[in-house]
Amino acid sequence: NPPLQAPYLAAKVRGALFHTQGGLAVDGEARVLGRDGARLPNLFAAGGAARGLSGPSSWGYLGGNGLLTAVVLGRFAGAGAARLSS
Repeated sequence: NPPLQAPYLAAKVRGALFHTQGGLAVDGEARVLGRDGARLPNLFAAGGAARGLSGPSSWGYLGGNGLLTAVVLGRFAGAGAARLSS
């Protein structure tokens, strides 16, 4: 790579909490639930698509919440989908 040359450009970057809270209601097997509480057929959700555990404001955010639902519900969803396909 050639060395940097003027003019130099910069962007100020700072941490912020920008993400959605909420998502689809799921059961203990990561199955998506309808408004009536019944499982929707062949539909799973995990990570940001599934309802999380956070408070009503940024002060209610639980560190690692997104990773928790991604990893744990992702595992449940994968196992459930595998059972459906066999």
